[in-house]
Amino acid sequence: MSPDPDPSRPPWGTRLLGMYVEPPPHRKRRVQRVLTQMLLLTHGLGVLGVLTVLGLLLPFDELVSGRFRPAALVVTPVAVVAGFAVGLWWLTRVVTRWLRWPEENRPPTPEEQQLCLAAPLKITLRTGVLWAVGGGAVVAAYAAEDLAALPIVAAAVVVVGSLSCGSAYIVSEVALRPLSALALEAGPVENSPLIGIQGRVQAFWVVSNGLPVLGLVLIAVYAVTSRDLSVVRLVSVVVVLGAGALVVGFGATWLLATAMLAPVRQVHWAMEDLAGGDLDTRVDVFDGTELGQLQRGFNEMADMVRERQRIRELFVRHVGSQVARAAEVQEPRLGGDAAVVGVLFVDLIGSTRLASTRPAGEVVETLNAFFEVVVERVEAHGGLLDKFQGDAALAVFGAPAPLADPATAVLAAARDLAAALPDLVPDCAAGIGVSYGEVVAGYVGSATRFEYTVIGDAVNEAARLCELAKAHPLRVLASAAALEAATVAESGRWTIGGSVELRGRAAPTTLAWPIG
Repeated sequence: MSPDPDPSRPPWGTRLLGMYVEPPPHRKRRVQRVLTQMLLLTHGLGVLGVLTVLGLLLPFDELVSGRFRPAALVVTPVAVVAGFAVGLWWLTRVVTRWLRWPEENRPPTPEEQQLCLAAPLKITLRTGVLWAVGGGAVVAAYAAEDLAALPIVAAAVVVVGSLSCGSAYIVSEVALRPLSALALEAGPVENSPLIGIQGRVQAFWVVSNGLPVLGLVLIAVYAVTSRDLSVVRLVSVVVVLGAGALVVGFGATWLLATAMLAPVRQVHWAMEDLAGGDLDTRVDVFDGTELGQLQRGFNEMADMVRERQRIRELFVRHVGSQVARAAEVQEPRLGGDAAVVGVLFVDLIGSTRLASTRPAGEVVETLNAFFEVVVERVEAHGGLLDKFQGDAALAVFGAPAPLADPATAVLAAARDLAAALPDLVPDCAAGIGVSYGEVVAGYVGSATRFEYTVIGDAVNEAARLCELAKAHPLRVLASAAALEAATVAESGRWTIGGSVELRGRAAPTTLAWPIG
């Protein structure tokens, strides 16, 4: 359960069903209570509607003390009370039998799954039977007194009863949502017994518009064939029933629209959460129609987004954030482009002795701590950790993402790293070589397996300077070319020494190291 639910986001589309995603037994008890209350209200309004229609169409004095008195004051109340009593007993019994599995806190069997999803339709059919039996008794009682009353009483029962049953279907489906979610979660349902969106709209048009219009037509026919209905009374009846039909039609349409919008709102709220970075957000699929397919489709999309983000994070960890961003902007291709960059090469001193004198697990922990500092300091100055080479690492400043001043950045990173390593990883001493110059930066490998790297004289020079730096007191050496390209503020932190001929290079390299 959520400790602080958002009151604007009820999980089932209405606060009547609770603000928490409750355990199955609690859901079942709440559903049964809400379902009973909503059915009583829906059919109670239907009975009131029938009585109102009869009171308007039939002479009031004959209903109270005349020929229709037995039907109005005896048969109708008995039919209403008996209908509600039998309905409460019947529906409570069958619903309890259909929904035993949530009380037992277990997944439903396929048969129970079908029964749960079919419950709204089955409830509607059973209430329709009660309307047919009770309404038939009332119609028969009025017709026994005057056969001319048969059409109007039958029309009132059929029209209002159909509207009540149609509304009961929607309220039953809404009330059962928490359990429908559990049923749909248990597995796919073939041949869903729920009425689809098109069927709902068509059925509600019939009960909220078609039947009231039919009722008005029958009233007009009754007025023509009956001498008991004056013109003034006919106008009053048509006005009242027409206004009632408008109100009921609007209410029925609002109820249908609200019920159908709830799954859409759930998906909308989940999309907001997903866009806000909550990759674990999901919606409960509680609708078995096309709207349920929308809910299920969102969950599948959210799973794909989370998987894509997981893969992206793994990709960033393998190649670095700069290479990952460049790959997102433009499809990687084999080959490279010339770029002027700063190159930093760092290599652990005494790694062979370390591996031979300490357990393998401890060696790995030491290397990880060493590389953690290297990556942190390189990225802090805008560089890319291009690759790990055993106990060494190669960093590039200025590719693939350009830097305004790669020479200054690489020199500052070297000084920062040399100062941090003795404090953060005291067991690790490392040589650091820094170079600056033109390289070829791009993807090398094959069509099925390639990686981003830099190749050129500046890379070789940084590696050779790193080897020399291992014997230098400050453990850091840079080429004078890097100082010449850097800002005055940064180059002023370094001192220039003599020149050496590095292995593999034709021209001598002038050395520089930080001012100690």
